[in-house]
Amino acid sequence: MNINETGTGKIGPETGQPGKIPDRNLTSFHNERSFRQAIENSIPSGIAVIDEKGRQVFVNHSFCKMLGWEEDELIGKEPPYVYWPAEETKNIMNVFGQTLNNNAPIEGFDLVFRHKNGNNIPVNINISAFTQEDNQTFYLANVIDISERKKTEEELMKSKVLLMSSIESQKETIIFSTDQNYHYMYFNKAHWDSMKFAYGSDIKTGMSILDCITSESDRKVIRDSIDSALKGVSGSHIRTFGDVNLAYYESFFNPIIDENKIVIGCTVLARNITDRINSEKAVRESEIKLREIINQINDTILVFDEQGKIIIWNRGAEMMCGLKAEEVLNKSIIDVQVQLTPPPDNNREVIEKVINGIIKFELPERLNQIIESEILVPGSGKRRNIQSMIFPIRLEGENLFCTVIRDTTEIRRYEKELLRVSAEKDKFYSIVAQYLYTPFNVFNNFSRLMAEELDNLPIREIQKMTDMMSKSATNLYGILDNLLQWTRMNQGKIPFDPQKLNFRKIGLDAASILKPHLDSKNIKINHTGDEEVYVSADSFMLKTILRNLISYAINNVGNDGQIDIKARKSDSIVTVSVCFSGPDLASSHLTRLFDISQIDSASGSAEEKGSTLGLLLCKEFVGKHGGKIWAENGNGKGDEFKFTLPVFV
Repeated sequence: MNINETGTGKIGPETGQPGKIPDRNLTSFHNERSFRQAIENSIPSGIAVIDEKGRQVFVNHSFCKMLGWEEDELIGKEPPYVYWPAEETKNIMNVFGQTLNNNAPIEGFDLVFRHKNGNNIPVNINISAFTQEDNQTFYLANVIDISERKKTEEELMKSKVLLMSSIESQKETIIFSTDQNYHYMYFNKAHWDSMKFAYGSDIKTGMSILDCITSESDRKVIRDSIDSALKGVSGSHIRTFGDVNLAYYESFFNPIIDENKIVIGCTVLARNITDRINSEKAVRESEIKLREIINQINDTILVFDEQGKIIIWNRGAEMMCGLKAEEVLNKSIIDVQVQLTPPPDNNREVIEKVINGIIKFELPERLNQIIESEILVPGSGKRRNIQSMIFPIRLEGENLFCTVIRDTTEIRRYEKELLRVSAEKDKFYSIVAQYLYTPFNVFNNFSRLMAEELDNLPIREIQKMTDMMSKSATNLYGILDNLLQWTRMNQGKIPFDPQKLNFRKIGLDAASILKPHLDSKNIKINHTGDEEVYVSADSFMLKTILRNLISYAINNVGNDGQIDIKARKSDSIVTVSVCFSGPDLASSHLTRLFDISQIDSASGSAEEKGSTLGLLLCKEFVGKHGGKIWAENGNGKGDEFKFTLPVFV
């Protein structure tokens, strides 16, 4: 190849001598020349040729178009060429030096040329030498505009930098990769920090990860996981790692596969989840404690979800409703409600409608309201009064419904008892008022009569009236004394001091106080039974009990009657009996003697009314000792009071 004689940069085909054309048909020569020009100009890459002196002897159309210069502006020019940037001249000269020394890389050189408009153009250039027939050497440069490639590389580099920056910014995400020999190919700072924390190792690229792990068990896990990934099997696990310091890690092992679908390594993504594990553990412990607290509550705590499925059923619910947790958990609240509701309210259709209305918030009046109702304990037939409240809880996007049920059976019983006591108290005070009326009225009438007619009354009448006034005063005193003691008893103001007492001695003391009444009717008292009976009792209360029972007997025994007092010991109790002769009282009357609600305040003499109050006081005092008191009909042999006391141990 040669430069032609016209200096146009066209190369002669054979002779290598400028301007000398072989002796051939001129037309054929021109045709060949046109053909070569067409080929040269159709090549998309730029072609430039320089001779041994460095002169530019040839450029193709693509080269000129690439750099913006015309052909005649480039041919014949010597280095530095006009398309060499000044700052790149030294670099380009080094490239030519490497080419002359046969050190040029196969892929060529990436250089920068300058366009005629002053813009730099990145190019890739391959330079090859060739020799003409006259042994003249030329250098052909194949120049490719790599602007687009450079832009792509820059974008890739930016993406890589962004990716690496993102990876490194994930302080909690551990990333590393190894080759088939467990050697590090890459790791981020999070992995470096974790290896330093866990094993005190300073890792570097190219080191074996197995050599950096000081725990034998950890080393085995890592080796087995990488081996699985190298076989193309992904894996994961959650466990503790570390020797110097322990921590929980969640790790994912995946194979690295090249374009030929060959596994060339393993990449690992991991995260320190110690805080999460500890939080989950704390949540579980809190849940256990909460469930234990809920189980310690005596009230029923049950929770059901939006599907009506029971998810919590505490121990209080088991005790109140008679159903174990395993019998109701994950069961329908409707089924359980039907089972617990007593007839006729256990209509399934009605219950289902109510429960669905609660779940769909269509019955707001049923939420956060205390509702009184009853339940029927399965298998026992027992009914319990309850108070229940349902309130919704929003938890993790789901509605739960918590029901708290309190057993009010005892409260209802106490309320009834309180109403009864209140009614008895009202009746008692009404009775007392009427009991006091008669003696006060007698006393008032006689005192007024004596004041008005004293001078006209005979001595016998005066004595008779004063005697009656004395009896009224005595009865009035007895009524007031019993009333005072009964009131003090109910107020808890009477001290209770049980001690060892000889029953016979206490009985004699109590009877001696009533001797005037006994003598007035010539009534005899007999003390029978065991000689030495010792009871554990309060002295004042026991004397009061015996005195009131004897007083009642005196009022119901005719002249020349008899009252028998005896005590019998058996096991841990002593049974005391006060038996008196006289007309038998009806059994129905005897059963009402100690029931305040059955006392007829309008009947009986003043003495009987006073002694009836005494019987009520006897009941209170006997109950204080843990005993019982009752009356029995003697079937023609008189009537008998009995009560029990504890034996002194």
